[in-house]
Amino acid sequence: MVAAAARYPRRRSLGKHGFPIDPRYGMIVRVTHLPFPFALGAAVLLAGAAPVPAGPPVDVYILAGQSNMSGRGALADLTQAERAVDPAILLYGNDGRWRPAREPLDDAAGQNDPVSADAKAAVGPGLFFARALPRAPGRRIALLPCAKGGSSMAQWTPAPGRDTLYGSCMQRVRQAGGRVAGLLWYQGETDAQDMAQAARWSGRMRTLIAAFRRDLRAARLPAVVVTLADRPDRNAARFPAWAAVQGQQASLDLPGVALVPAAGLPLLADGLHLDTAAQRALGRRIAAAMTRLQHRAADR
Repeated sequence: MVAAAARYPRRRSLGKHGFPIDPRYGMIVRVTHLPFPFALGAAVLLAGAAPVPAGPPVDVYILAGQSNMSGRGALADLTQAERAVDPAILLYGNDGRWRPAREPLDDAAGQNDPVSADAKAAVGPGLFFARALPRAPGRRIALLPCAKGGSSMAQWTPAPGRDTLYGSCMQRVRQAGGRVAGLLWYQGETDAQDMAQAARWSGRMRTLIAAFRRDLRAARLPAVVVTLADRPDRNAARFPAWAAVQGQQASLDLPGVALVPAAGLPLLADGLHLDTAAQRALGRRIAAAMTRLQHRAADR
């Protein structure tokens, strides 16, 4: 506990208008209570450098993890309706700009933070999730991609530097502004390559969720964690700890956290990444899980 306290000092300073400032991220944080369906007990409003486009207020969802969150589904497999933009769904891109959300969400063009650049980003679950999520009257949905293909849980160790995955993500959350309404997480394939890393997956995930909630000042921030798909048939020997990671994920039992299975969903020829149809189904599953979490929080 002493080491943790030294690493993450208490936020004592107050910024303009009397809001507390997180000294590691330069983040002004204000806690408020909001009505159903987004009353999470302590929803968080972050004042950032990039103004949200004019219009109704936004609920920001963080998309984090590795390649299956960034997406490898084929853009050509999207329907015409899925290619059309929805003015009520926004994207805060890796270039630090707001725009209507369209695939690929995790586009690395103009990437501000090289640490999280993913040149292979294509179709992931994020936009399907946003389209399936029930709309709160008078609010828009905003997606903020932070995933990095090939990243391990160790690489997501909470640290403030913008040259780290966690620090970069938190900086972009601060810049985006808006209200953080939830976390979407899909990761584990890299840890499945090593038994020692697999054995630490659950503990590291608990630490990561606690860090997001602490640094966002949202103790009940809902998080949906996707569990690994079926073990790849190709190069199966490369993933000796696949079942071990799945076991670690199944053991993750935290308040405000839901597990969504990817097992059984169709894969690309590489046997590792979900195809577009799978991402479509997964996005809907995540939306259903997030909705249940938000309903439970509102009922408390």
